[in-house]
Amino acid sequence: MVDSALHFAAGFFGVQQFPTSYHQLIQIEDTGFNSTLAPYDACANANNAIADIGTAYTTNWTAVVQAMQQLCAYETVALGYSAFCALFTEEEWRGYEYANDLQFWYGSGPGNPAAAAQGIGYVQELVARLTQTPLTVFDTTLNATLDGNNVTFPLHQPIYVDATHDTVISTIVVALNFTSMAKNGPLPADHIPKDQTYFAQHIAPFASNLVAQEPFIRFLLNDGVVPLTGIAHCAEDKDGLCALGDFVQGMKERIAEVDFAYDCFANYTVPVPDTIIDGRMHK
Repeated sequence: MVDSALHFAAGFFGVQQFPTSYHQLIQIEDTGFNSTLAPYDACANANNAIADIGTAYTTNWTAVVQAMQQLCAYETVALGYSAFCALFTEEEWRGYEYANDLQFWYGSGPGNPAAAAQGIGYVQELVARLTQTPLTVFDTTLNATLDGNNVTFPLHQPIYVDATHDTVISTIVVALNFTSMAKNGPLPADHIPKDQTYFAQHIAPFASNLVAQEPFIRFLLNDGVVPLTGIAHCAEDKDGLCALGDFVQGMKERIAEVDFAYDCFANYTVPVPDTIIDGRMHK
């Protein structure tokens, strides 16, 4: 992940220029340290039975077979070819895809009650950057030491780049309230629905990236335009555009409705069946 960020900088600024044009800050990823790029370490319910909701849907998988399918993907990326790929039929690959969809939906996606809480700190940072407003309240996964310092969290840069894990991108997508991906959820565990709108491959393929562009803000998730119709004050637009002021207002309202303390630390029981579609545990 660190090397990927450095290679991006080398490509963006130039190999000769990036050491002086780009500053990379590596955050501590461990229990006891707040980080919006590793929010699970600051969210207790991301490390207990609630975090295992996705795993509960995978107990019937044949572990060795799943590992062989995973090897197909990893070897293809690393080596360009994998003999494991030809061992499975198209139907079996569709089943493998859906298994990952279930894992993401219930583990770090719209179906997990602590997902929005984990991603909301990054949304707070995004709003601060877009409005060039210093952060003063640190009650989520925000790191007061880093985010409260204009050297480690500058607000007047032409571009910001953050590198993190695929599951964190998933929680950020939920926190941003990109509802189009979840409009036909929740995902059933006993069959693959024909009207499925949530696909893990769209959110977290290898080298997944989420790009925000302004001044009329829009988001590109792995080069695909994301509809912003689930965000308050953002009207439907064929190009996924929303006026910056309207988007910021919508995000402020989203931040206010996500109860980080409750979703991450309260002792609650997830409904069965799990009908959550916005990554929050409604009281």
